Amino acid sequence: MRSLKVSSCVVLAALFISSISVLAEDKSPQSPAAHVPSLGDMMMVLQLRHAKLWYAAKLQNWALANYELTHLGENLKEATRLHANLLTTNATDTDKLAALVGRSIEAKDDKKFEKAFADLTAACNSCHEATGRAFIYIKTPTLPSPYSNQAYGPPKR
Repeated sequence: MRSLKVSSCVVLAALFISSISVLAEDKSPQSPAAHVPSLGDMMMVLQLRHAKLWYAAKLQNWALANYELTHLGENLKEATRLHANLLTTNATDTDKLAALVGRSIEAKDDKKFEKAFADLTAACNSCHEATGRAFIYIKTPTLPSPYSNQAYGPPKR
């Protein structure tokens, strides 16, 4: 009986040691520094910034509008850099449109902002169409919701 207990303990100890060594060798496939967010995740951030930009300008919080525009541009450049094989948008056109939005913010001009924002939004949709994702249709926010800037039904053009 004693040898059965000893051998059971030896087997359990061996299993425990082998499982510890397996855990010690288990390395995640990517370190946090090497993690590349999916394009869809990055686009969710852009969509939220798009809505926040609109709401900030409509409530004449021009400093916040400028902040969101700056980060929207940075996030778009990062998405383009990390997913260059998926994005076919013309960065120059996007930069020109962002500059128009920026000038309207600097001027604190609601009408110019609305036009520039509409053109920027149209560029988003052109890129979605060019990449086979026309079903993702972005629009001017209409409700106090971060997701009211997307049409969830089939696109109406």
